[in-house]
Amino acid sequence: MKKIFTALLAVIGAVTLTSCSTAPPNGMMSYDFKSMSMDFIQLSPPKDGDKIAVFDTDYGEIRVVLYEEYAPVKVRSFIEKVNEGVYNDMEIKGVRNDTYFLTGGFDNSKGQYIGRLDNTELLANEYTPELWPFRGALMGFSERSGFSDARWFMCWDDKENLTADAVNELKSSAATIEDNEQRSKMLALFDKFYEVGGVFGMAGECTIFGQTYLGFDVVEKLTHIPADDQGLATAEVMIKKVTISQFKDGDKVDEFPMAHPDGLPEDNKTGESSSDTQPE
Repeated sequence: MKKIFTALLAVIGAVTLTSCSTAPPNGMMSYDFKSMSMDFIQLSPPKDGDKIAVFDTDYGEIRVVLYEEYAPVKVRSFIEKVNEGVYNDMEIKGVRNDTYFLTGGFDNSKGQYIGRLDNTELLANEYTPELWPFRGALMGFSERSGFSDARWFMCWDDKENLTADAVNELKSSAATIEDNEQRSKMLALFDKFYEVGGVFGMAGECTIFGQTYLGFDVVEKLTHIPADDQGLATAEVMIKKVTISQFKDGDKVDEFPMAHPDGLPEDNKTGESSSDTQPE
């Protein structure tokens, strides 16, 4: 995770590039930060009629809103697999303590945990500056960079790397961006990440296609499943069933569990403050 975090510093220095390939080394390089909304839709409740996924696990229920607008291909594929029962009675396979849990695949004849029969099942990542790997984000996974398959994971936190000092290092790297609006939004994003919590090292690395709105405590518990040195779960914990439904006005919604609700410590702030970075 440290390598990914360090690499993002280089990405931030290159976000002003106007040209990008269809599969950039990191999706953030293709982001138009000037058009990024500062509303952070993942922190708002779903709207009436939004499609949701309901995960019934051994540790309790998780409800996630699906973002068809931003990841239509991945959401469509995920819903198809849910309706086929692919994710029912499925063991959680991978765990990084307090950071994420991984499932959605199967063991092949060689004992490898995979999420596809062949590469025709790969889905190109769908990147957007509107969605971030905040606490409870639902994301696609594949070992092949720039793609996902049937596997998916939910993230929680990266306390080891997302420290106040690390956020200030990110902000210092972005402070050299000449465009005022782009720089301001990036600085505000880093402040928000520290406040909300999440795994910034995954930003631009995968498709984010959903966000937990109920059952945050379950997500956190699932990231604490015992695992070996390779990140393989050593205790059997199951996703018992996944179903697709719709959100209705009045449905229960958890308050988002902010990691640092007061933001960066006053004596640890650098560059522009959050209040100064909001675009007019």
